[in-house]
Amino acid sequence: MKILAIDTSTKYLSLAVADDEKVLTSFHRDSAQRHATLIVAQIDKLLKKRRLRLKDIDCFAISKGPGSFTGLRIGVATIKGLALATKKPIVGVPTLDVMAYNIKRDHSLIAPIVDAKRGNIYASLYSLKDGNLSRHLKYSVLPISEFLNHIKGETIFLGDGIVPYRHLIADKLKRKAKFAEEKDWYPKATVVARLGLELFKKRKLENPDKFTPLYLYPRDIQCRRRV
Repeated sequence: MKILAIDTSTKYLSLAVADDEKVLTSFHRDSAQRHATLIVAQIDKLLKKRRLRLKDIDCFAISKGPGSFTGLRIGVATIKGLALATKKPIVGVPTLDVMAYNIKRDHSLIAPIVDAKRGNIYASLYSLKDGNLSRHLKYSVLPISEFLNHIKGETIFLGDGIVPYRHLIADKLKRKAKFAEEKDWYPKATVVARLGLELFKKRKLENPDKFTPLYLYPRDIQCRRRV
């Protein structure tokens, strides 16, 4: 089963084509948030690289947020257009789940944090054991100080929320705070493909006509941020 996976939730444009659990080809690059001008051409390049056509794709997987408002809208619009044109299903994978899988260390708490501006972060809290990820906090938008109250043990932080809040995290948690390398901060489409396959097998499909990103911010704030 062939899956085309995309992530446009951050400044990175990340794309992958997979056949079941095998990644056939991928693209992951800081595009300075020029996703709208790059995404269609890069998808076409990936497919041609593997001598595939769009009709060969069985399912489209997308990292559905939270994240950049503009980036998410571009990604969702693209994937909906492809799905409607080919009449193939969509699966939406929460971005924080995708990020958490960048960490391979068992028995540690994993905290993906994304700068949500306005003094907030998008965040959740996970643990990883024997390759299985468990989530311990709902997907949230909240101040970093409030999020840190949920931390009870050694925790690995990742995501661009580290940039404005690293010192605050380190001051409060001391040795309990660990920080991932920057190369592991951003969601990867290869992981979107893997998690998307699991959702497809469980028939957790999105309705292309009604599918929207997972924004977390209230609708009135979303509207103001789009202006």
